[in-house]
Amino acid sequence: MTNSRPAHRPLTFDDRMREQYLAAITSGMRLGPAAEAVGISVDIPTRYARTDPDFGRALADAKAIGKKNRQENIPHGEYRYNCHGCRCETCTTAATRARAGRRTTDQPEDGQGEAAEVLNLRTGPSPSTSFLLARAS
Repeated sequence: MTNSRPAHRPLTFDDRMREQYLAAITSGMRLGPAAEAVGISVDIPTRYARTDPDFGRALADAKAIGKKNRQENIPHGEYRYNCHGCRCETCTTAATRARAGRRTTDQPEDGQGEAAEVLNLRTGPSPSTSFLLARAS
C-alpha cells in the first residue's frame, strides 16, 4: 500500500501572497476583500500576524496607510465633516448649508404652524395576560 499524500502541506500564505495582501491593504482595500483577492481565507493573515512579529508590524503599518488612503478618497462634503471630522472650508460650508436647509424644512411655511404630531409607537395589540404570566415565572 503506497501513500500518495505529499510529505508536507504546501504553503497557504507564501511570501508572494503576503506581498500582494499587504499591497492590497495599503491601497485602501478592506481585510476581507483583500484576502479574497489574494485567494486566501480571512483568518490566515490574522493568524500569521500573531505568530510572525515582522508580518504583524507590516500589517499594522499597511492598515494605517490603507485607512488614510480610504479617507482621502471620500469626497469633501457634509458626510466627511460629520463622520470623519474634516474641517476644511468645503466640508464646513457643505455641513452649514445642509443644517440650514434642514432647519428651514422643519418649520411650517407661515412660521406659526401647529405643534408636531406625536406618534404612538405601541399601536399593536397588547400581549395576552397568559404571556405576561409566562414571562414572570
